[in-house]
Amino acid sequence: AGQGLERARASMKSKVQQYVEGVGGIRLWGFSPSLDLSAMIDGNSEEELNILSMMPGDICSFLKTIARMHSQKARQLNYYIIERHPEALARYILLLSIFFDDDLGPRECTEIFLEIYGNTMLRKQTSAFLHSKVEELIKFLTNGEGKLAEFIDITQMKFKERDAIEKVFKTWYESIECDMEEWREKRLRSYYEDRFDYRKNLIDWDYSMSVKDWAEIIHSKLFLWWRQEGIAYEIRDSKYPQPNRTMASYAEGKEKGYSKLKRGFWGDIVQSPYWSIGVHADEHSLYKKRSFQHTKTCQHVAEYNIYSLLYELSTKKPYKMPPEDSEIHGRSFWSGLSHRDVEKIEEEGEIETLQDDRLDTLSAGQARGNSSKKVPQGVRLILLQGENFDFMKGKKKFAELFDVVFLSNLCLQMLKEPLPDLLRARAALVVEGADFMLNFDKNDRKAFNDKIKELGKELGMVVEDGKRDRYKLYNGVHFPLYFLSFDKAAAQEVLAQRAKRQEEAVKSQASLESLLSQSTGDERPTAEALEGLEALDVPDRPYEVDAMNRPVVYDGIRRGWERRTMVVLGRKGTAAAPALKAGPLGFCAVTGLPAKYKDPQTGLAYANVEAFKEIRRRHGARETPGEAQETDPAVAAQADEEKRDEVAGERREAGKEEEEEEIVEPLIFQNRPKWRLGGSAVL
Repeated sequence: AGQGLERARASMKSKVQQYVEGVGGIRLWGFSPSLDLSAMIDGNSEEELNILSMMPGDICSFLKTIARMHSQKARQLNYYIIERHPEALARYILLLSIFFDDDLGPRECTEIFLEIYGNTMLRKQTSAFLHSKVEELIKFLTNGEGKLAEFIDITQMKFKERDAIEKVFKTWYESIECDMEEWREKRLRSYYEDRFDYRKNLIDWDYSMSVKDWAEIIHSKLFLWWRQEGIAYEIRDSKYPQPNRTMASYAEGKEKGYSKLKRGFWGDIVQSPYWSIGVHADEHSLYKKRSFQHTKTCQHVAEYNIYSLLYELSTKKPYKMPPEDSEIHGRSFWSGLSHRDVEKIEEEGEIETLQDDRLDTLSAGQARGNSSKKVPQGVRLILLQGENFDFMKGKKKFAELFDVVFLSNLCLQMLKEPLPDLLRARAALVVEGADFMLNFDKNDRKAFNDKIKELGKELGMVVEDGKRDRYKLYNGVHFPLYFLSFDKAAAQEVLAQRAKRQEEAVKSQASLESLLSQSTGDERPTAEALEGLEALDVPDRPYEVDAMNRPVVYDGIRRGWERRTMVVLGRKGTAAAPALKAGPLGFCAVTGLPAKYKDPQTGLAYANVEAFKEIRRRHGARETPGEAQETDPAVAAQADEEKRDEVAGERREAGKEEEEEEIVEPLIFQNRPKWRLGGSAVL
């Protein structure tokens, strides 16, 4: 029983491991509703607007930003996206290629977009469409051909980074092996471990205790289906026999002692792809309830959002659902909208054209193909690859460049230098919080969100809680976003103080390293030194140890540092306490010198062999008052070893019966290769 408990404890995962194994090593979608980031900066009179999005995992905020440009003054928009993985950048290019494909009608475009965006398995026709897109994407990447070349800029990427994206494109051919179902099941088994057979109950717990309170528009059955099967958006009651190769990626790991890149599914298996486009829309009729139940679901909201973006880009005005289309007649946004049209066309005898593509126009009276999906003038999307802002540091082209910066919750540690150097005199930051993260409890989410505000204030930024009140879901729940404003003139004093503290810390560290480097030998006590110190007799003085491991000496009425006894091998003397920097373990409890070692028996820090002997002598005197303790170290070590052997024998005897019963070791306790994502095993 004891061994089983120890194994169970060893197999328990920390919160960080659960988080990493749940969301994966590559972000395939966002965990917060998409935003028009150009609206974050107020009163910007510049002719050029520069926006930076750091590891968003989602292209929908870019689409929403350019779709709303018609409502603002005309100006150049430079939208930068930085991602760590080439697979994420390749997905952005693919989704933009689908969105701006003039050969796709609105319904077909929306369905293919959502299917590739959120489903791990695809329909046959969608897989064939993806296969046919590869050559077009490679030509854009290598030769700058196609519609994407009009607004996507990849010239700031290195050639090896472009080559990596091209290799990703080539893995999307249907001839390339991709066992997505098996890969995802391995992730699920690793995540749930011995609770895998009860995962349905665990999913229901996540939904009932968290998701339902945040956004009830996410239907329980849709959430369960995605968590178990990986299908987020159901398309026309179809079957999904083909893998979504765009979700396959590589992870670094070790197998049999060798480093290796392993291909698999390393994306999210906990959060769901609904948070970015499936929980918030401008159309309030989508949230209508009947008998305390929503008449529409997150799939209707997602389909509405993609279609409305297509409509707004084409017509330069927001899309509004007609009042007669507010009732639902099926599981899809399209089935609800098509009810009125079916009745109308049945009278004219043209139902066959409707079944091909119900809503195949982007504006009233326009036929298919007459309305092209054009990117607004002055839009440039710059794709970059990097893990942080360090590659921008010191480069003039990035200095004081950005008006708006978005940081996903993967990038909290980047809320530091050199970020202020990249911002304009007046800038806005949007930081994704942990409000909708399922693997965190209430206290963890609060601590994470408080850290955002703390790091922002250290950089001289101001937290704008009023702006956060403007961004809420249909039920009044705030977006998991935190807004900070930056004014370089007001932040100068804060940044100067921060720089001064960092400079002092660097000098202190250099001084400490210089002090420690003066000692070339190992000053820990040896057996010979201990024997030589046996005859030393240093009188006891009452002392305590403060927070820095420095002894506090009592001297009559007052207590503090005066003069202390310096114990030297063979002689004793007194000296004034020098002003020294603390060692790695503080100060020696006896001599007051920088402490480099720690006594494992007493927990006190010491500087040299004399101090070690003094600590052991006093410790022995406390254990047996009035009686001298003179124990040979060799005898003590032998006694300790005999005691350990005796305890080990008792444990073996106690666990003999249990070992006889456990003939086959459970699968979850067997050794297996560890593939790590951010420090956590996923297989």
